[in-house]
Amino acid sequence: MITAALPYANGDLHLGGIRSTYLPADVYARYLRLQGKPVVFVCASDEHGTPIEVNAAKEGMKPDAFVTKYHDRQEKDFQKLGISFDVFHRTHSEENHALAQKFYGAAESKGILFTKEVEQTYCPKDARFLPDRFVKGICPFCGAQDQYGDGCEKCGKVYQPADLKEPHCAICKTPPTRKSTEHVFFKLSAFAPFLYRYLSENALQPDVVAYVRNWLSGLKDWDITRDGPYFGIPIPGRTDQFFYVWFDAPIGYVAATEAWCKEKGESLSDWWSPTSRIVHFIGKDIVYHHYLFWPAMLDAAGFALPAAIPTRGYLNVEGEKMSKSRGTFILVKDVLSRFHPDALRYYLCTITPNNTTDGNFAWKDFQAKVNSELIGAYGNFVYRCLSFIAKKGGVVPKLGKKTEMDAAFERETEAFSAAVAADLDQIGVKEGLEKTMAFAAKSNKYFNDRAPWKMTEADELDTVLFLSAKAAFALALALSPYLPFSSGDVFSQLGVKPKGWADLSVFKAGLSLQDVKPLFARVEDEAVADEIAKMKKA
Repeated sequence: MITAALPYANGDLHLGGIRSTYLPADVYARYLRLQGKPVVFVCASDEHGTPIEVNAAKEGMKPDAFVTKYHDRQEKDFQKLGISFDVFHRTHSEENHALAQKFYGAAESKGILFTKEVEQTYCPKDARFLPDRFVKGICPFCGAQDQYGDGCEKCGKVYQPADLKEPHCAICKTPPTRKSTEHVFFKLSAFAPFLYRYLSENALQPDVVAYVRNWLSGLKDWDITRDGPYFGIPIPGRTDQFFYVWFDAPIGYVAATEAWCKEKGESLSDWWSPTSRIVHFIGKDIVYHHYLFWPAMLDAAGFALPAAIPTRGYLNVEGEKMSKSRGTFILVKDVLSRFHPDALRYYLCTITPNNTTDGNFAWKDFQAKVNSELIGAYGNFVYRCLSFIAKKGGVVPKLGKKTEMDAAFERETEAFSAAVAADLDQIGVKEGLEKTMAFAAKSNKYFNDRAPWKMTEADELDTVLFLSAKAAFALALALSPYLPFSSGDVFSQLGVKPKGWADLSVFKAGLSLQDVKPLFARVEDEAVADEIAKMKKA
């Protein structure tokens, strides 16, 4: 059961979320499918909350039409990048509304909810409460300026709008007054012992667990209420009050799974159960919600808990924080309009280690890695060996007599994917890719050292071409979780379909090659110069 953090239906997808969440999750899901494991990979657009209201109003749209627009655009971007969701659902859905109320009812029946009067920020000019992103001010913890009312983007701490220092209305800039209203709270503080056990007894990411433990001694009960007007899910039995978006958003994982189950005739209880391994892929900006709030919610509602929560860091661009004003906010659709999707997938995987370290996207580094590694080590090898066979009749020859070099290369061809699998089992996407590309370099060296263009003995030539084509197939198979489009091209050129991870049995002598051509085009200096110039103009 694999989930990817829900993209907010407030704009087009950017590279940061792809690097931290969607690409690692997709590589892992594709790998497990090749291993023959039953996998469902779900996601949904996150469609509720204050920013939706604000930005829908700016575009002169109703909130439901606004989120539909971005849901559809995000889904197209995911498809073009090859993100293989089994379902890309939405939180403004029948399933999510029903499940949010089910989670709420379960918590209420166990005495985990309580009500109390809260003093909130209220704008006298706009005559409305100012939840979340309708109020801005100074972070009460680190002093960062211009922070929203639900949490600090600099230090990561979560708080209430009333906690901000020097607050002002995000709409009209008016300093707010205070006004009391009754809210529903979730007793998060009561879950401290449970969360201590959960963090200790599961194989969660160590660097994140060490960070999260610091919060357990000071857990505060969680306000899950927002007063209307608010685009969200109504709280049962309460007038003009709605669930805070962070209450219903993670329930969207379960709702997306339920929608898939309905379509496929599956049972939700089979997938969200202790017998199913649940893995959440997230970015480090939402650690608090997924390591504390969400496990507590699942436990209260009687649902199975995640076994792993792979968490990745932010993506900087050219050494700076992503920023629209600086031109460093790069959209997925813009990159894919010019470059091969596998080139982007490859580069992002090379800068995504199995930890929360921030990455850096640099156009010249992108060019260098694509040209020297993806093309130089892998693409060129595949094209050289397959085009050589094409010129010799287009049929993979029989394996002849082997030298010790040939035998050693064949052994390595059949064995290298085991080391890659060991990394991918631990969700080491970058690490597994490095091992695969190391074998690609060795394959190139083998082809160069054996120099089939110099050979005159047919039996010796057949052996080298057979083993080179077999290595090309093995590489495409190991890279298919990373590079699904170009791997598919290799399989088509060889005229084979893989059966499963590391299964080389379908590769045999006698395969008739089809339409052999290069897998990738080089990233030219002019293209990189254009992209850098775009940033400077922003």
